[in-house]
Amino acid sequence: MATSMLIVYEPLDRFGQRRSYWNKYITFYEQYWGGPTSPYGVWFGKEYEIFRKALSKHLGIDEGEIEDCFFMKDNEGKYYISLRSSIINTYILYHENYIPLHWFTLFKDEERKFFYTHLGFGRIHYCTKINFSLERLKEANEIINKVFQKYEKAELKSPLFLKLNKIRSEALELHAWLSGFDLSGYLLLDYGGICSFINPYTMKDERSVKEIWEMLAYINKGQMEEVQSVLRVIIQKWEEIKRKAAGGIHNTIQ
Repeated sequence: MATSMLIVYEPLDRFGQRRSYWNKYITFYEQYWGGPTSPYGVWFGKEYEIFRKALSKHLGIDEGEIEDCFFMKDNEGKYYISLRSSIINTYILYHENYIPLHWFTLFKDEERKFFYTHLGFGRIHYCTKINFSLERLKEANEIINKVFQKYEKAELKSPLFLKLNKIRSEALELHAWLSGFDLSGYLLLDYGGICSFINPYTMKDERSVKEIWEMLAYINKGQMEEVQSVLRVIIQKWEEIKRKAAGGIHNTIQ
């Protein structure tokens, strides 16, 4: 089993009275580890236990009172945080064994980053501003709506249109979720453990975001045969990844 994540980071400034706590948390974390938190981090042995004891002492609170976050810093030195737990609004969406197609509409190909972790594993993520993601969701929705208006009800029941309708409806749910956050924040798509089930020889060429926007461009042009072809390839690819992840079949270099 593997997990992918959509992670929202909001400006530290918006956290009001809690800003003091998070400032202390960030300062201590960076001094302790020499850098920001990351969803790619791995704790070894008793590292996390020792860290929490030191953090508890630094903050002057019991370990059970500690709240955790991921945090990042932009090029201007401004901090953004993603709460690890929140009773108000979840900052992280998880999906097991594959990445839903509508997640790819949130990003553009140039926002992709491929890198190797300190353990030597390949990882993929995309990062963009929340306001850009909302604009893209709106654009994708308008493109699909436009083509739906051109066809009769009977035609809209075909497998192709049912799949497009699913992407559209789920994208609207994403829009509602993202609209609850500060628009100047960041959104990150982390492929997470999914990367373990993508062939290592082809991982650098994994560009589902680009493929989804190519499909939307074909829709906009009314080239539905091309739409069907691109969508079929994307679905087959992610069904194969999902099958491997669900069965625990890892891709490894021999």
